Amino acid sequence: MIARLFGTVVAEEGDHIVIDVGGVGYEVRVPASVRQTLPLLGEPVVLYVRTLFSEDEGASLYGFTEQFQRRLFDLLIKVNGVGPKLALNLMSASEPEALAKAIARKDARYLKSLPGVGAKLAERLVLELADKVTEFAFERQIDRLVASSRSQQTDIDALVEGLVQLGYTKREALATVQAVLNENPHADEPTLMRLCLSRLSPRR
Repeated sequence: MIARLFGTVVAEEGDHIVIDVGGVGYEVRVPASVRQTLPLLGEPVVLYVRTLFSEDEGASLYGFTEQFQRRLFDLLIKVNGVGPKLALNLMSASEPEALAKAIARKDARYLKSLPGVGAKLAERLVLELADKVTEFAFERQIDRLVASSRSQQTDIDALVEGLVQLGYTKREALATVQAVLNENPHADEPTLMRLCLSRLSPRR
């Protein structure tokens, strides 16, 4: 099963592109919102891929520039009434982040405005995916926090692990570190730990 491709974009047509990887051309379907962010023809690209099989078409590849987009696609196709084609259309009609936020916020009105989504499907999307989307949206925020902190030489993992060892849950620790670092972006690690403990202690 193909999960990731690193190659050169050599063609675009409709809802798919062709990526040359070591002389082999892979046809990959991508949502319009993702296609707009792809490099020009002849330039390298990395795609996170979901490989699906059907009796009519055999193996089909669906590509995304970020892992969270592929994860959103995976969640969408698990909902009754949402196949790969509709999932791709939804991610084409709406930016993936906007779509994820609408589901997390249980915004059925926004979802119904998307092509192919009626009232019943909007309700199913909210009912089945709201909690799951909220969870990975939280994880995505943490990933961004960790990435930005690397340039500041702040060891987020060490701070979180220290709080977990003190008896706090990982989710509680991550959320607190995020909040404290956002408010004090230039603080050193000892100061950040002190501020985290100060924020957490009233909860106990």
